[in-house]
Amino acid sequence: MRNRFDRLAKDVAQEGLTTTGKVVTNAEVAGETQHADVWYEPDPARASERERLGLLGRLAETACTIEAYSDTPSAEEARACVEKHLAVWRGRAARDRAAEAPFLWMLSTGRPAAVLDGLCTERMAGWPAGVYEGPGLLRTALVVLSELPRERSTLLIRLMGGGRVLREAIEDFRRLPLDAPERAIGLGPLLRFRAAIAEVGPATPEEEEIVMTTQELVEQFIEQGRTQGMAQAMARATITLYEARFGPMPPALRSAVEGIRDLPTLEKWHLLAGTGTREEVHDAIAAGTAAGRSS
Repeated sequence: MRNRFDRLAKDVAQEGLTTTGKVVTNAEVAGETQHADVWYEPDPARASERERLGLLGRLAETACTIEAYSDTPSAEEARACVEKHLAVWRGRAARDRAAEAPFLWMLSTGRPAAVLDGLCTERMAGWPAGVYEGPGLLRTALVVLSELPRERSTLLIRLMGGGRVLREAIEDFRRLPLDAPERAIGLGPLLRFRAAIAEVGPATPEEEEIVMTTQELVEQFIEQGRTQGMAQAMARATITLYEARFGPMPPALRSAVEGIRDLPTLEKWHLLAGTGTREEVHDAIAAGTAAGRSS
């Protein structure tokens, strides 16, 4: 079954990988009336950025197709997926014989025993539990999301699943620090996913539960936006007050004030801009900026 949960998987992949290479969702397969969920070609210069994506970044070390299943694919579905992968491979080779052969990553929420057996898969050496490799000739692997360790490095991949896997991933996502890079990647797709469900009403108990479990993310998003708005207003007020007393603020200091989003820090600077000396203001901003860089 392909549904809104599969759309979430594509969005997470696109958000995570778009700054590290070329990402195409629903990519047309040359000569076929089919589409690949996600086609990805890495930018060699962005390897360090891929490393920060955890397991998702490891999948994206080479050109690849990512096909995500929010349930458990049947043998027939997996066979069609491999056939599509081979068509992508042929098309790539026809365009550039020197191009590296692409890889196929099938993501399955449940354990597809018939697929694992049919592809003669084995645990992939050096990878976490739940990652299985098929025959080298096919360059195909299968990731069983329900078997992945529940840790931060697998979070983005687990957000591409369904059922219990997705619910647990959302719980882990909610506990991340507000400045965690995974939040910047996953928040947009999760909020759009929730909005799509809420727009027409949950169609299944699973969708209803997702709406409930993501309510806290909506509240966090609203509060974060409110805090950022207040910080921007406080930064403008601090600059205005400084310039009313001391004249134009040096560009470096202005940039530092405008770049701070910590409201308590800005409130201290604003008070100092109204009561302190020019040198005290400069010293406080310089010290705060240096502390921010070292933290």
